[in-house]
Amino acid sequence: MGLSSPQRCTTETTPRFGESMEIKISARAFAEFVFGSPSKKSATVRGILRPRSPETQIPRRYYARAIRIIRAYHKRGNSQAYLKDELAKLSEKWQTAETRQSRTQLGMNLMAIEAYMKLFADRTWRITPCPRIHYSSHSVRISATPDLAVADGKRIRLIKLGVRKEKEIEDVVRVMLRVIYQACEGQIEIAPEDIAYFDVSTGEVIRGARSDLRLASTIEGGCAALQDLVDKKVA
Repeated sequence: MGLSSPQRCTTETTPRFGESMEIKISARAFAEFVFGSPSKKSATVRGILRPRSPETQIPRRYYARAIRIIRAYHKRGNSQAYLKDELAKLSEKWQTAETRQSRTQLGMNLMAIEAYMKLFADRTWRITPCPRIHYSSHSVRISATPDLAVADGKRIRLIKLGVRKEKEIEDVVRVMLRVIYQACEGQIEIAPEDIAYFDVSTGEVIRGARSDLRLASTIEGGCAALQDLVDKKVA
């Protein structure tokens, strides 16, 4: 099982007359749409209807290198030797990166590993496969696959990695966590507080809470609003 980074949204099908198209969007992009300004909402819809590059689509996981190293570190019994070796290799790739985009991503992966290890290096977690899950409502399909899944005793924990934006309200993250929780219902037995967002730039951990049930109606309203805006554009 397993939490992103840059927001992305995509769609692939053209609806028949009178039908709503399936709208695919990441949990991050959806949460930003819900709390966004009218111009932000319009930009999200434009990205869905006219994706111009692979970067407008739900991407491969931005922190794939960090996640691979973290998973292997725990699988090897929290091997410090392995971690030191992998960090050295990743640091070398970062120093020799040929493009600014590649250098930025490699640097963020290094930051993610270092921040994670400050908090969780001693945890004896058992790594489990990340669940490929989504939450659907109306014609909206929200990607809710986490970045990391671990077994902590009998409890499953799902973790999403990312960087919170400046002045971003906490409910943006909480909507993401609630979407993941609702996507798990009926498939994975998990408590809301066992789903967490880890800010790799600050080391801040935001956990889901039972009180986030209040956001269920916000999510439904967001799905309805997104479908309505898309339908109006394709009508």
